[in-house]
Amino acid sequence: MIKLIFTILMSLPLAVCATTWGSSEVVDPIFEDKKCSVHKPSSWGSYIYRWPSKYDQVFWPITEKYGIWHCKESGFTAFIGDFENISPIEVERIKAYLKANPPKNSDIETKLVLLEQIYALREKDSTFKNKLIRTLARWYQEIGNIDKANAYRKTALIDIEKQLSKSLPEIQRLEYLYLAMNYSMQAGDQKKGGEYREKLESALSSVTDTDKNTKGYSEYLKELMPASKFITSGGTIDPELP
Repeated sequence: MIKLIFTILMSLPLAVCATTWGSSEVVDPIFEDKKCSVHKPSSWGSYIYRWPSKYDQVFWPITEKYGIWHCKESGFTAFIGDFENISPIEVERIKAYLKANPPKNSDIETKLVLLEQIYALREKDSTFKNKLIRTLARWYQEIGNIDKANAYRKTALIDIEKQLSKSLPEIQRLEYLYLAMNYSMQAGDQKKGGEYREKLESALSSVTDTDKNTKGYSEYLKELMPASKFITSGGTIDPELP
């Protein structure tokens, strides 16, 4: 995902144009003889990586309502494009959950609950799970549930710190250092936030021109870092810039 971001960042013009969507249909993974009405992106620009969700390192389209695909008939819910490669065992787990917990409606709060609960029944790696938590944090902030959003960020930070103690691909390490800095600041731990800033600065200074994707991502984070100094504890993570 991060490599894709910087392929796009390096290739798209900076001119701003509105994101647009087109209607489509996909097969319901639960009821394979049924179709689900969804939307797919038609146009967007590199500016999506400058939007406030950058502080959580989650991006459009999954930060927009159409980026969460939902089948009204079965209740199956997932991120856009993630309706395939679901094993028979996973399908049975999800069917059982939806039978016991039929969705009452299809509003965003219901979709977020379904998103979290259904992904808990799917086999996903730790990187995906952390992105899911951060996406939920972003969504709950957007709908005004700030306490819940920040609880998700604390959960994400615990996992990020655990992962940083291991060997990680260079781009992911940079991403997690940036997030650890932001989330520590937002949690009110200025000291730890400063320590992660120093680690990130050191890591960024070590990036060479050998890997274009890593170099592109490092330059992007250098642009973002100054704003992170203004992240304060509590409230939204988005800083009020001077």
